[in-house]
Amino acid sequence: MSKPILFVTTTLGTGGAEQMLLKILQRLDRRQFAPMVVSLLDGGTVGRRIEELGVPVVCLRMDRWHRIVAAPFVLAQLIRRHRFVLIQGWMYHGNVVAWAGRWLAGSKTPLSFGIRQSFYGLARERFNTRWVMRMNAWLSGRMQGCLFNSRFSLKTHGDFGFRGHNMRVIPNGFDLDAYMPRPERGAALRAELELGGAPVVGMVARFHPMKGHHDFLQAAAIVRRTLPQVKFLLVGTGVTGRNRQLAAWIEELDLNNAVLLMGERTDIADLNNVFDIACLASRAEAFPNVMGEAMACGIPCVSTDVGDCADIVGVAGRIVPPGDPASLAAAVLELLNLDRQGRQDLGRAARCSVVARFDMQGVVRQYERYFHSLVGCSDSDQG
Repeated sequence: MSKPILFVTTTLGTGGAEQMLLKILQRLDRRQFAPMVVSLLDGGTVGRRIEELGVPVVCLRMDRWHRIVAAPFVLAQLIRRHRFVLIQGWMYHGNVVAWAGRWLAGSKTPLSFGIRQSFYGLARERFNTRWVMRMNAWLSGRMQGCLFNSRFSLKTHGDFGFRGHNMRVIPNGFDLDAYMPRPERGAALRAELELGGAPVVGMVARFHPMKGHHDFLQAAAIVRRTLPQVKFLLVGTGVTGRNRQLAAWIEELDLNNAVLLMGERTDIADLNNVFDIACLASRAEAFPNVMGEAMACGIPCVSTDVGDCADIVGVAGRIVPPGDPASLAAAVLELLNLDRQGRQDLGRAARCSVVARFDMQGVVRQYERYFHSLVGCSDSDQG
């Protein structure tokens, strides 16, 4: 009989952590596990897709004080009713509410925290998040497990005070059938976007200070001085012509005819096949999905040295210091100046690396083994 397990996540929007939860649920062996998902906020776009899988989604809608207070009690009722064999937290706030709900339920169900974020010091976090992170660290040693999606995240959270005998890294995974080299789709989309034969450098990232859009645009301006025909595609939530800050930067750097702002898209695999080079200009990351997705499509990458990016990219691209547009531009120019064979060789190396290390099916098997290792854990040391 399938074992009921509960995932408690902060949100079900369009971010990388939410997408990874969806991918896991799509492939989780239902003969072994019967999942349910609780979102602290609403269901968002990912929540609807999870429900389409036949997985129940409960939304606590913690957007008002009375709902924030009530949420742990509602969760406790769910835990008592369904008798889960395992509770898996997903992001800081989800971890804390999962712990509170389990405590209120008087349950001894094994609880594992899930950390999907990078950590670069409390100063970069909002005030309320700082307290939630401190609580995560304080509680971590009492949990049956704590999962991280990058070695960088494990190390930095360990330095911050996270403790536990079962702290593990399971990396993000990628659907190698959805993300693969498809030059014909790339060519069709190039024609649709009227890019012609221009070299294309792309970056997929929501608009956020840590994603380095200004650094990327400064690097683009430098690249254009040497190769004026290059086009730059920016894709992600908030990356549209209505974004006044982006528009001002583009105007200031004289990039109006060089940059296409694509906004949020659902055809990321096809867009990757448009790129000659994929960039990540972030100043903070843990394990960015966009790098693995581009590499799975056979696209060479230039990334800042944040999180696990240097390990992910390896020999399939270039790594540069964060916050250094000149170095970013130099790396982009180096790859653009390679001959066609040189870039194809890098692209093949990128694809082979993802196939060998980050196949989504293999990643989900790691999760299943981890869940089995926790089911039936002794609760003698739980708080």
